[in-house]
Amino acid sequence: MLMVVVFLMGVGTILAQQPKRCDTPKAWQGQMRTLNFTSNKVDRFIVVYDEANERKLFVEQQIEVVPGRSFYEYLILNRENIMYTVDLRKNICTKSVPNPWRSIGIPENATFEFEYNLGGPNEGFTAQEWSDRIEFEKITSWIGVFSVEYCYPVREILLQSGGIDFSNVRDFYNVVEGIPDPNNFIPPKACDNAMWAQPHDRYLKFLI
Repeated sequence: MLMVVVFLMGVGTILAQQPKRCDTPKAWQGQMRTLNFTSNKVDRFIVVYDEANERKLFVEQQIEVVPGRSFYEYLILNRENIMYTVDLRKNICTKSVPNPWRSIGIPENATFEFEYNLGGPNEGFTAQEWSDRIEFEKITSWIGVFSVEYCYPVREILLQSGGIDFSNVRDFYNVVEGIPDPNNFIPPKACDNAMWAQPHDRYLKFLI
C-alpha cells in the first residue's frame, strides 16, 4: 500500500512539473527568415499578424540585388477567402484562394518537448519547444519554439511528407506586440482590378 501511495505521489509530481502551453499574442508585427530548401537560399519578410480577424501580411525584403528577380507582398485575408499577391518590381497584383487559416502558435493538443535558454549569460531568455508528436508514433510534422515570458514565436519547423523540398524552417525576430499600422491590411491600389490566378510556387514553399 505504501509503495502505491509513493508511486502515485511521484506521478502527481511529474504531472505538476509539466509546463502548460502558453497563448501567443493575437496581434504582432516582426520579421521572419525562412530557409528555401529548393533554391538553398534564405528569404526574409516583414510579417504583420492578426489572429482575431484571420489576417496575415508578408512583405519580402530585398536583401541582395539580383537582376530580374521579383519580390512579393502577400496579403492574406482568410475571412474574405482572398489572398493578394503583389509583384513589387512590376507593381502587378493577382488574387487567389488562400490556404485554410493556421495560427502561429501552440496547438491545444501539442506535446511539450524541452525547455532551454537561448543566448549567453546575462543576455538570453528561456524558451520552450513543442511539437505535434504523438507518443509511440514516429511522424512529426510541426515543431515550434516560443519564449516563456511572453510566448512570442521564435522558430517553426514544418516537415512535410513530400520530402525536404516541401519543408521549411522559419525564424521570427524583432517581434513587437500589436499592429502599429492597421492600414497594412488594406489591399494596395495595384489590386483594385486584380485578376484571379494560381499562387506561384514561392508562396507555397514558405506559407503552409
